[in-house]
Amino acid sequence: MTRPGPGPLSAPIAPAVAAERLADWGFLAHPDLPDLVGDAYLLVALRDVPTLRHFDPELVLVWVSQGSRGTRLEVTGSTRDLESEFSWGTIEIVDRLGVSNGYVAFGGNLTVARVNDMTVVICVSPAPILRRGGHSQGWDEAAVDLAAFFGRIMVAVDYAPGFEARITAARPMTRYAAFIADSDTRFRASEALRDEHPALWTLLRNEEERLRRDDADDWAEGTDLAAAAGLAVPHPPAAPG
Repeated sequence: MTRPGPGPLSAPIAPAVAAERLADWGFLAHPDLPDLVGDAYLLVALRDVPTLRHFDPELVLVWVSQGSRGTRLEVTGSTRDLESEFSWGTIEIVDRLGVSNGYVAFGGNLTVARVNDMTVVICVSPAPILRRGGHSQGWDEAAVDLAAFFGRIMVAVDYAPGFEARITAARPMTRYAAFIADSDTRFRASEALRDEHPALWTLLRNEEERLRRDDADDWAEGTDLAAAAGLAVPHPPAAPG
């Protein structure tokens, strides 16, 4: 898990800059180590001709919002330039053989642009973008917990009146705060979880403290969002030993 900084997204990454960074790669994610401050980004190159030197994406599947509902957007090399937002959920990068690499994210800014012989896809978020396995990468430890969190959120989307519109309208950092509140509550209640995942437990405690201190509005709205989904309730910051 990468630690995001508070506040809005920084200046977007220019398509030409993204294309330059992708000169020798099919996709790039940053940061790819825990506990780094700043926006997370995922860059993908959809080339006209595969290089055959590395993973060569041909399709990006990402969730976007249409009104108060989520829908999956398919981005290919023929997709027109666009500036939009992507929503919470999975991001899948697929090559010509149907092999994929996956991510989970809380939403952010989406740019699709044509640069020379490639279409670049740029996802930038103030919240973490976590690796979810695949052909060319492993799993971020928290990605398992986040995928499970999104699964529980889907129950609320299906059964709680108005909840889909509420989470669709939420800011990425508010969704992230809801995840931290839910995860932290579950870890506080389970000594086995804390013993099995000590590094993640430390990160969850640190993130709760940071959000309470530096991003109080998103923390309050995130805990309310989690409670509305039946996942967690606000709790005092004191941690068990």
